Order: sequence, then structure tokens, then C-alpha cells
Amino acid sequence: MKKQALFILNPFSGDIPDKECLSEKFIDNMKEYEVNLWKTSGEKDSEKIQKLLEKRAYDLLVIGGGDGTIKMAVENLKHRSTKILPIPFGSANGLATCFGIKNWEDSIESLRAGKFIDMDILGINDEVCLHLCDFGFNADLIRHFEEGDERGMVAYYKSSLQSFFEIEPYQFKLEVKGKTEIFDAKMFIIANGSKYGTGSTINPGAKMDDGMFEIISLNPMDLKDWLSLTYNVIRKDLSNLTFAKTWQTNEAEITNMENAPFHIDGELVDDNGGIHVKIKKEKVKMLVHPNME
Repeated sequence: MKKQALFILNPFSGDIPDKECLSEKFIDNMKEYEVNLWKTSGEKDSEKIQKLLEKRAYDLLVIGGGDGTIKMAVENLKHRSTKILPIPFGSANGLATCFGIKNWEDSIESLRAGKFIDMDILGINDEVCLHLCDFGFNADLIRHFEEGDERGMVAYYKSSLQSFFEIEPYQFKLEVKGKTEIFDAKMFIIANGSKYGTGSTINPGAKMDDGMFEIISLNPMDLKDWLSLTYNVIRKDLSNLTFAKTWQTNEAEITNMENAPFHIDGELVDDNGGIHVKIKKEKVKMLVHPNME
């Protein structure tokens, strides 16, 4: 008897052409599975996914889309034995990138290898976060991106350039491990994963199954600092940056004192001035590339 797989395809994500054709090619590699291919429409997708997952206990969810599509599936997943495999079809695919999956061929390799981790999930107020969320620069970049008409990485870089010249520091209050700190930051990151969708490593050494997450404060003040940040991100080492600070914890309280823009897994949200972050008890089984770092 074949295993059961649900293939969730977001045909509107990213700028990769022929996603439906690539999905069919991918399914051709799923010989041991009976595959149900389902496409998002942009209308009540979360509710529809919930109903699909309630009807059957799938062995595997294949998700062709970006971070938002993966998050939507995980939020509705009740059967914790179900494994999840991303195919990076989104505008930015930070979560898949963290797993060493950069394209659909990598997803095929991951399927064949069967390697997985029991990935931590963050609870942020009433929201779920799988990968990264942050205040300030990157959230502002996402805002510019969503307000524009272009999609894909070129549009992200254009938005980044615009945000670079506009962003000012915001003030935050952080309560972690019984200590309270107030500080300014242009970018304030809560990280379960290590990389952005561009492949840039913002959280070196991150482990997504260790029961901990990292909080990173960045406050570069001039062009020299920005260039230094870029260089050290490429080197995957932020330890020598005087304008950077990192905390590791399983729970924190953050007050957004100046209403900095905020996103969770690439989706802008209203934090109402503050958030409570905690590692959830639930985990999710994520297939990863066999050569994942």
C-alpha cells in the first residue's frame, strides 16, 4: 500500500515560471506515494487546508511555495508524525534555504535521502513563527516590496536600497532571563533559522531543533558599518561587530517602543506595541537536504 502525500502548490508565489509543470515533474519522482495535488487560490486557503488535513492523516506534505505557504500548512497540521518538504517557489524562501534546499532539484534529493529534523516552532503572541521575524530594516523592506508592483529577488534588492537610505533607529525594551535592557536598533531579529531567502546568514550557528532561539540587535550607523555588516554576514560571523548583540533563550518579552514595522516569516503584522516569544511544545518534522550544514 502506497504512502499518502498532499502536495500544496501556491501558483501565485514568486516569479519562477512553469511551477505547475515542475510540480508534475516532482510528482513523477514520488513513486512510493499516492499524491493529492491541491492549489491555493488566495481565498480562505487556510480553512481549506485545515479541512484537507482533517480528512486524512498524510505521511508527507510537499509545499511548493514560500515561507508563508509553509507556515499556513504547519498552523493547520494536527498529525505530528507527518513530514514536511518545501519546494522553494516563493519570492523569498528563507526556511527552505536554512535546510540547504535552494531549488526544486534539491527538494528531490531531500525526498530521496529522507533526512529530517524535529524543528522547533516559536509562539509569538497568538502567531506561529517557523523561521525569522524582525523589526525595522527588513520589515520595512518587505513593506516597500508589497507596495510595489514587482516580484522576485530583483524587487527585493531595489526595496533594500530604498530602505537603506530611509531607515532610522527604533527603541526597544527586551526582557530575557530576568534582565531588562532598553536600546536602539535599526534591525531587531528573532531567529529560529539562520538565513534569509537571499542566502545571507544572519544567525550563524543556529540550530532549529535545540529548543532555543536567538535575538539579534543590529544598529549600524553609517556606510562603513553597513559595509562591515555585509562583509561579516558573508563570513557568517557577527561576533566582532561593535553594533551587534546576540541573546539565546527559550522565552522573551519585547516592547516595540516606537512602532517599528514588524514581520513574521515574511508577513507584515501588527504587534500592538509588544510581543511575548516562547518555544512551543509542539515540533514539526522537516525534511532537509542531505548536505545541510
